[in-house]
Amino acid sequence: MQTNASQQHTPGVHPMTWMAQYSRRQQFKRMARTLLAEKDEILSDLGYERWELIVALSLPLRSDALSYLEQRRQSRR
Repeated sequence: MQTNASQQHTPGVHPMTWMAQYSRRQQFKRMARTLLAEKDEILSDLGYERWELIVALSLPLRSDALSYLEQRRQSRR
């Protein structure tokens, strides 16, 4: 029996959901790398800490890195 490529995915995870998460994470990685190239003072002015960006980059794909950063920013206020 031949399987269709669209049928091959991780059980319990809808393929479009996974692709959307992957796309969002790639966008975040581009943004975070740009921010990490800035000085700490600039990051602070933008409401970020360098270590938070680094932690967010290491979160698993199923975790929303942007939500993590927003929660960190809210907790400092």
